[in-house]
Amino acid sequence: MRDRFKRIVAFLIDWNITLLPFMLVFMLIAGYLQQQTSGNPIIMIFCFLLVPAAFAMFVLRDFVFKGRSLGKRLFGLCVYDKTTLLESSPKQRILRNIFFFVYFVDGIILLATGESIGDRAAGTVVLSQKSLDEYKREHEGSDNLADRLQKPKKNNLNDIVKVVAIIIGCLAAVICLILVLLNAQKNTEEYNLAYNYLIASEAYDALSTDESKIWMNQYSSTTYSSPGDDSVTQTVEIGFIVNFMSFEVVCHKKNGEWQVCEECTLFD
Repeated sequence: MRDRFKRIVAFLIDWNITLLPFMLVFMLIAGYLQQQTSGNPIIMIFCFLLVPAAFAMFVLRDFVFKGRSLGKRLFGLCVYDKTTLLESSPKQRILRNIFFFVYFVDGIILLATGESIGDRAAGTVVLSQKSLDEYKREHEGSDNLADRLQKPKKNNLNDIVKVVAIIIGCLAAVICLILVLLNAQKNTEEYNLAYNYLIASEAYDALSTDESKIWMNQYSSTTYSSPGDDSVTQTVEIGFIVNFMSFEVVCHKKNGEWQVCEECTLFD
């Protein structure tokens, strides 16, 4: 049980060390681009790839540090092969971390059973050196343990390549899903309102480009309730990119009607 809590804290440390800096840089760049009418295409591509890169780094953290990510090192933990109790293979280190997106459920399962979903799938176990020594002492002289400790380790490069390919495929699928969800918003009333406002603006006319160069990169909705008159206002922020230039249109819906908020929508 002691190692279980250590693992959860180590996971949180890895999460913050690995993902938060990436997310912070992403938000700073995204905020900067939203305030500009012109943007560097290299910066925009970098911003688009930043989040998938952060998740890839999180998945590969044990692979890079040979089973001892930064959080695990702080608590003296290491990832071992569950069968041999030897150092885990690169394939196992990658495979066990792919399930990080269900971390909340995974944490409950870990506390209840001592094994995470990733450990079950990869055949790994995370132990401190003390726990590993205790296990060996308890089973000292056991033929089963001796056979396990002498079992040769497999290190198949093809398996590693396959796992990395799966990770890249999953990241590509997430990006495609985001694009599909954004595209689904194009049939809404507020999108058409924001789109028409954009192409009618002087800032768009100054670009001298055609509508095929317009891409939607943001759709965020917020609902506000007024306790005084029981009215509800829905606000949608729709972001566009035109020739690597960023525009954002803000629309409000009140009493069932959408309107562009010209005070909130300012194109420099």
